[in-house]
Amino acid sequence: MTDDTTNTALQSMIDRAGRITAEEAEALDVAWKADEQIVVPEASASLAIQGGADGRMVTNADLLAAWQHALDAAGAAGRVDEIEAAQAAGRAVKHSDAHLRDRAGAEEAVRSAVLATGVRDLLSDDEYDTLTATWRKVLGAA
Repeated sequence: MTDDTTNTALQSMIDRAGRITAEEAEALDVAWKADEQIVVPEASASLAIQGGADGRMVTNADLLAAWQHALDAAGAAGRVDEIEAAQAAGRAVKHSDAHLRDRAGAEEAVRSAVLATGVRDLLSDDEYDTLTATWRKVLGAA
């Protein structure tokens, strides 16, 4: 962690992720998936021959670029604690009382917000805003 304030903020976010309600998890999931701008490829004979598709492709280039930059910047700066905090937050959602069939969007939203908060000093304002938008929309200030 860069300092005690960051450590406290990340731990607070992880703790909050563990207390997410089913309604909040659903809202995070829906908002994150909308932000991903997912498209489902059309079925085709060539796709069937190749074994089909996973059914979804993320097309939000800004979101993908911000996430990749956050991971790369954290790795290059040796910020393992921040990466681990993001992973812990995702696990906290998975183990929260929010029993959903599919929480992938909620987990991704939480992981991205925690990582962005941990490496805030390495991101542009736009990247930070992109990665924390869903958390802020559903849960308030990151």
